[in-house]
Amino acid sequence: MSGLSDVPVEARARQLSQLPLFREMTPEELAPLAAACEVVSFRAGEAIVRQGEPGDSVYVILDGRVEVLARTERNGVLAESVVSWLVAGDALGELSLLDGQPRSATCVALTDTTCLRLERDEFLGAVRRHWSLTHALLGVVADRLRHADSRLAEHATDPLTGVNNRRALLDLYERETSRAARVTRQAGAATMPTMQPLGLLFVDVNRFKSINDTYGHQVGDEVLCAVAQALVTCSRGTDFVARYGGDEFVVLLPDAGQGGVDVVAGRVRDLLENHAPGPVPFTVSIGGALVDPHAPKKLEEIMAEADAAMYREKARAHAAST
Repeated sequence: MSGLSDVPVEARARQLSQLPLFREMTPEELAPLAAACEVVSFRAGEAIVRQGEPGDSVYVILDGRVEVLARTERNGVLAESVVSWLVAGDALGELSLLDGQPRSATCVALTDTTCLRLERDEFLGAVRRHWSLTHALLGVVADRLRHADSRLAEHATDPLTGVNNRRALLDLYERETSRAARVTRQAGAATMPTMQPLGLLFVDVNRFKSINDTYGHQVGDEVLCAVAQALVTCSRGTDFVARYGGDEFVVLLPDAGQGGVDVVAGRVRDLLENHAPGPVPFTVSIGGALVDPHAPKKLEEIMAEADAAMYREKARAHAAST
């Protein structure tokens, strides 16, 4: 990185006035910022800020392209992935100035990049003094939140069926079991009769491999989409439908109890047996289980219980047909 302190203050003010974050500020308001900021340049591949470092300055890109990398750890595995790209006019590092937390991502110059750098005190002072800068900054934060929500939704969605994916299911299960346990502790035994346990349905397509072998994978995909849509249609608005993997689906039913589990399972069976939503005839097997809010089991354990119930249903159906 190199600083270009010989850039005239007037030139810095003009550069600031052309950037979305400062565009609504008057020349008089921009003058102190122009005097305080520094023009800095970065070569391609050079880090501008690093995740975990103190956030003591904000950078506004004048020209170039910047890659934003976030480092995460899951199940003991450390990974770094690209979360966004920034171009001329974008700001980076402002969130750390606002909340005082370490930087949440690493920003690397993809090309030779030039930025204006403002230190914490100058930037926050300007935010306090000028509503136009505050308003523009809120717009930047809101836009990033929307994009973050969109990316989260994409990561949590099964690309074929559009329902939640396995990763989202794990998060949803942990959230719902924690919520049920918390409500149980706070409510006490007196209110327990009005509460119902979290329910889970495990659904798989019977003879799915045969469908793929006979009709092809395109038809198999259409069957999976039909199952997903049937589960969404038959579930309550508070339920969560997820594709667990392959031809297996899970429905989480908060505050459902055995009665709610039985009702939703019955709706699914009725829809698939009587209205045939798929491209070819098919059937499913369904197993259910309940989660004890006082001692919630891991998702794998509840899945095993529902899986066992599902195979008991398969066995009953096979015995009835012979």
